[in-house]
Amino acid sequence: MKNMPVMKTEEDEIKFWESHSIGDYWDDLQKCGDVFKRPKLTPVTLKFDPLVLKKIKMLARKRGLSYNAYIRYLLAKSVERDITAAVSR
Repeated sequence: MKNMPVMKTEEDEIKFWESHSIGDYWDDLQKCGDVFKRPKLTPVTLKFDPLVLKKIKMLARKRGLSYNAYIRYLLAKSVERDITAAVSR
């Protein structure tokens, strides 16, 4: 059994996991008591051009996501980019 090193920064942690496997430390892991709740989502209805929806579904499948999750991701990313651009003006 290997002992898990103490990492001082997130960058150190990223570098470590890029060259190591969690499987090497499986016996060192402890059960976490954290509870993660999904954020409440509000349903909306959108109408898409069938060709655009087909492309969205294809791209989502490539990323291993449902097309609904992929649309939420794209919208959130776009909103954050627009907000950042508006703030920096």
